Amino acid sequence: MKQYKAGIYLRLSKEDDRPNNSISAQRDITLGYAKKKGFSVVKEYIDNGWSGILDSRPALNEMIVDVLRKKINMLIVKDLSRLTRDKNKTGYYTEIFFPDNDIRFISVNDYIDSGDRYEIDDSIMLRGIVNESYLKDMSHKIKSVINNMKEQGMYVQHFTPYGYKKSDVEKHKLVFDENVASNVRLIFDMYVNGYSQMQIAKELTKRGVDTAKKYKGQNVKVNEWRSDSISRILKDPVYTGALVINKYQTDYKTKKEKLTKREDWILKENAHEPIIDKETFDMVQAMLDKKFHKPTTKYEYLLRDLVYCGHCGAKMQYKSRARTKIRNKRLEQPQFSWYYKCRMVYSFPSICDKGHTITEKALNEIVIHSLNERLKGISIEKGTNKIINEYKKKDEKYISLLKYQSMKQKIQNDISSLYNKKLEQSIAPDEFKEKYQILKDKEKEIDNKLKELENNNKSRISDEKIMEIINQFKSAENFNNEIMKLLINKIEVFEDKIVNIIFNF
Repeated sequence: MKQYKAGIYLRLSKEDDRPNNSISAQRDITLGYAKKKGFSVVKEYIDNGWSGILDSRPALNEMIVDVLRKKINMLIVKDLSRLTRDKNKTGYYTEIFFPDNDIRFISVNDYIDSGDRYEIDDSIMLRGIVNESYLKDMSHKIKSVINNMKEQGMYVQHFTPYGYKKSDVEKHKLVFDENVASNVRLIFDMYVNGYSQMQIAKELTKRGVDTAKKYKGQNVKVNEWRSDSISRILKDPVYTGALVINKYQTDYKTKKEKLTKREDWILKENAHEPIIDKETFDMVQAMLDKKFHKPTTKYEYLLRDLVYCGHCGAKMQYKSRARTKIRNKRLEQPQFSWYYKCRMVYSFPSICDKGHTITEKALNEIVIHSLNERLKGISIEKGTNKIINEYKKKDEKYISLLKYQSMKQKIQNDISSLYNKKLEQSIAPDEFKEKYQILKDKEKEIDNKLKELENNNKSRISDEKIMEIINQFKSAENFNNEIMKLLINKIEVFEDKIVNIIFNF
């Protein structure tokens, strides 16, 4: 008789408060079943507080590794929804992953036991669909209840916006937090009077004002204001006394929130007392819209991904600046310019406080001049040889790498197509197994080839392309980002417009 080394998988999501789904209840059911059948349980895998729709969970990942390492050859769960609520993953585990790895799968309450065979009942897929539908339905119901409460002017979020607190009388009502509401007014006043978001952040830090996270008791590594924190406050209509409906959309599978477009927001006006009057708030939004206007077409700037801060090593951000002025309470037309600035200055000035910038026009002129000077000092033939030696190493292996990657992708697509045919019952089980095994064997061969080539992944260029590039630079024609990346490794920018260029040749 085969000796089984069983693992039990237990999972409970944060939203599930039913007693029969508790970790202890699941443990009693799975261990009780194992004891009754005489199976030896060698390990428990527990994901407490994790949704069943997530592909990656700590204990689930550990269980998968143990399966691959042959530490267990049996898995017992209370029911299928503990393993996953995703119908596609249900089919993958029961029809592919467990059979491929010789795992006997048991779902106690679903009366499922693969035994020594792998023809799992088709009702498993139906249960997977039911589990996912249940999760989706619950998500819609919760969202509907929350939106209904917001439409009645009730604040339902757990955390309150900086400057407000929940009323002691009405728990769903926001009232001023007098300790910090004045800081919100200060932020708006300073911005209207011409201070930048970074200048406001530095001023608050200088005054010793705790950041919003610090004030709310959260752990922060550095207690200093950042420009993005100022930006969030300046853009939030909650300070005008409004509640925002449909500000975030939550993915019922991953539980992650995604900010919706501003035009999709629905405002419930006069839900609470405003800290900022509507006129001031609207003026600030107009200033922000003009200052941070983004072009409608994507601009592929010349030195993209090449410019770094020479002081801290962080990649410099490519940004636009708009000079705006207010005269007689009216905004003048902004004047735009593009420039580079170290991203760490915006995150933590204590790490890099140089604050140095350089305009795109000035940096482009410096780089193009330096490239031309460097190329003038070498002959076409010598330059060609140098660049060929740099970029053509192991060229054939790189081509092979691309070929095998393409072949692997095709096989994975074929496996997916084959599996869909299985679900649609358009292919017999025996034919499915035969074709599936052939594809898996081919995939294994390709994986072995890819491992031999994995360290040779730099793109290469031909002799003709090298000659074309050098001729273009000799004549100062057709500059573009692709050519820059071929010839330049990194551009370091220091204070006082000092630039260091690291070439590839």
